[in-house]
Amino acid sequence: MILDAAVSQLSVNQAITATATSTGVYDTAGLGVGQPVTNLFGIQSANFGDDLGGGGPNASAPQLGVFINTAFTAGGAATLTVQLQAAVDTNNTGTPGTWDTIMQSGAIPVANLVGDATRPVCSFTVPDRFPGQSFPRFYRLNYVVATGPFTAGNLSAGFLTGIDDVPFYGSRF
Repeated sequence: MILDAAVSQLSVNQAITATATSTGVYDTAGLGVGQPVTNLFGIQSANFGDDLGGGGPNASAPQLGVFINTAFTAGGAATLTVQLQAAVDTNNTGTPGTWDTIMQSGAIPVANLVGDATRPVCSFTVPDRFPGQSFPRFYRLNYVVATGPFTAGNLSAGFLTGIDDVPFYGSRF
């Protein structure tokens, strides 16, 4: 697995004590929040974006992993739910529209939020866009803390490239 150190990271050693969004936003246009798309051809679309889901015949679908850098602690039985959210571009202004939660983890108890930056505590495969849905331009994570707050802990998250599974090949191949 490969984690891009610049563009595709949504959180880098981000401290989470209460519900918060990721410090970074992934922009499929590569321009950044607040920057309208200027290289449009043909009919201009108010919902510019890229379908990150699905991958292709020779590529795996995009993965997103959340890694714990420093173990989480809490005075009680705090839990963390991680939500993958997406938003369309508002009339090509570079401003995210309404953030929709497209996937989420279950509630992860504090006892499972240990510092292990080599394995993700949760991961997502970015889903395909359904017919009739607008292409999201922006992606972020929302960290929902319940029965909290946490007293310590930080994490990193981002889009991954490469397949994290060991492929199985038949003999003589």
